[in-house]
Amino acid sequence: MRVEVHNIVAECPACHATEFEPIGKLLSAQTPMQCARCGTRTSYIQLLMQIGDKAIERSTETLERIKAQRAKLPPKPRPEQP
Repeated sequence: MRVEVHNIVAECPACHATEFEPIGKLLSAQTPMQCARCGTRTSYIQLLMQIGDKAIERSTETLERIKAQRAKLPPKPRPEQP
């Protein structure tokens, strides 16, 4: 199974594969997960936290790109004061 939120996919910390198998029948935050490729174990919550970190990184990059684009724009004219 892929652990994915809004097109951000969790990766195995060892081999960067994206397929995991839950160890157990119920899926909860503490459910142990095993990489389908290399067998590395982690928890479901760790994979979700990885996705959160990636989302923060993407947001920061987007904000920096917007700031850089704004810096290139000519300054807005200020209204004349009477």
